[in-house]
Amino acid sequence: MGRPPSNGGPSFRFMQNEVTEMEAILQEHNNTMPAREVLVSLAEKFSESPDRKGNIQVQMKQVWNWFQNRRYAIRAKSNKTPMKLNITPMPRDDLVAARGLPQQVAAPIPVAVPATTPASSAAGAGRATSENSYMEFEAKSARDGAWYDVGTFLSHRYLDKGDPEVLVRFAGFGPDEDEWLNVCRQVRQRSLPCEASECVAVLPGDLILCFQEGKDQALYFDAHVLDAQRRRHDVRGCRCRFLVRYDHDQSEEIVPLRKICRRPETDYRLLQLHAANDSAANDQKEASVDPSTANAQRVAASALETTQQQQHNSDGAMAVLASQANVSQPVKTL
Repeated sequence: MGRPPSNGGPSFRFMQNEVTEMEAILQEHNNTMPAREVLVSLAEKFSESPDRKGNIQVQMKQVWNWFQNRRYAIRAKSNKTPMKLNITPMPRDDLVAARGLPQQVAAPIPVAVPATTPASSAAGAGRATSENSYMEFEAKSARDGAWYDVGTFLSHRYLDKGDPEVLVRFAGFGPDEDEWLNVCRQVRQRSLPCEASECVAVLPGDLILCFQEGKDQALYFDAHVLDAQRRRHDVRGCRCRFLVRYDHDQSEEIVPLRKICRRPETDYRLLQLHAANDSAANDQKEASVDPSTANAQRVAASALETTQQQQHNSDGAMAVLASQANVSQPVKTL
């Protein structure tokens, strides 16, 4: 895969005691995002710890991203059956049509529309979804170039030139973080965290959303996969590694699957794989024979062979008797 260049500084990492504290808070909140005040308090507390004070200032966005990343991982693990792909069926005609469509949006967005919209009412979804599924969006902040989940679309406007814009309230953030963003370039359907069995859908050349832990930030950025090193999975899950190049700074890094969110456009690969697996399973099922049936067939074949052998022996004996009967006996003379 090659060796990615070093950026000259240590990567940002949350310490084990910080991770333990955030995991406890996430469990207390039943896997929901804590309030902004809690995130700010954690960032300030971590920044004032003896190991960080005067060196690294932990930002609230970094804490928020950790919670979001962990929530995605828990959601992906709990919503899918192990060793089975969880794929939303898509008709072939809709799938082909969806590939040729722009990624997102273009209908006017009313004031204060929740960003979590029922998929059945979302225009141009391009896929059939269940009644309980929702279409979620993410938006690219103009302040740091990172992607965040959209909480609410507050308003929209049309400019004299260019694409329409929407006023976005990011999930977990307050009014001070609201931004006007270009609908076509900075808003899209939310990227999908990868389950261990879905690493096969991540291929070189793919656009992905990758969690970059830098010297003083830990945010989600667009990246492209340069190479994939496939490894045998074990009880810990996927062990594959991916060489990625971030779009915003062209830096390269080798990352595990847990840091990657794939784009929804790659669903068709899992759909095809699922169909291939089902076809192979059906072929194997048709080729295989039930053990009891196989035993019965073997017993019947053995009995038939025994009968044929007995018939052959009987025919042989009859032939000998017939030949003896046809031989004239010599006449004895006195």
